[in-house]
Amino acid sequence: MTTSFLSDSIEVQQTKQAVEARYGSRPDSPADFAELSLHIKQATAKEISPDTLSRIWGYKKGYEHVRRSVIEILNEYAHAGEESDFVYDVAVRAEEIHAGQKVRIAWLPDRICVLEYLGEYRWRVANVCNSKLQPGDTFSCRVIAKRQPLIVDHLQTNNGCYDGYAIGGKNGLTSVEKIL
Repeated sequence: MTTSFLSDSIEVQQTKQAVEARYGSRPDSPADFAELSLHIKQATAKEISPDTLSRIWGYKKGYEHVRRSVIEILNEYAHAGEESDFVYDVAVRAEEIHAGQKVRIAWLPDRICVLEYLGEYRWRVANVCNSKLQPGDTFSCRVIAKRQPLIVDHLQTNNGCYDGYAIGGKNGLTSVEKIL
């Protein structure tokens, strides 16, 4: 029995296509790989790290083989029924709101931030308390979910640009609410 596949084998390519169809797009950023990892865990109760996923999709280089067990988990996720689709406790999805709307998030120990949606999955920090984030910082993300860390891409601050930046990384967000 084969214990691993070459990363460019037909089995791996077909599995990736099936996962992309279930996920809804091709993951291509640290935030996407973190979100896909959560989707897989929710749907299968099995874990594949975001780092492993980023190597399978070629975001990180140096991954020539994919273990059979990883392919099996990915196929289980890709071919699971719609009823097991990923569900967040409380979430705001970028595609479900309009530019200009605001969302208040909080995380431990006492961090609070108001985010304004700019459109095209982009957000701007409008107001912040007790965080390294500053008003005017911008980033990209698709989903903001309670009890999950908010992993963002293209975080632009006065100090530079960062990918895969985690907000509430240790315990997740304690609050997510739309501001009317």
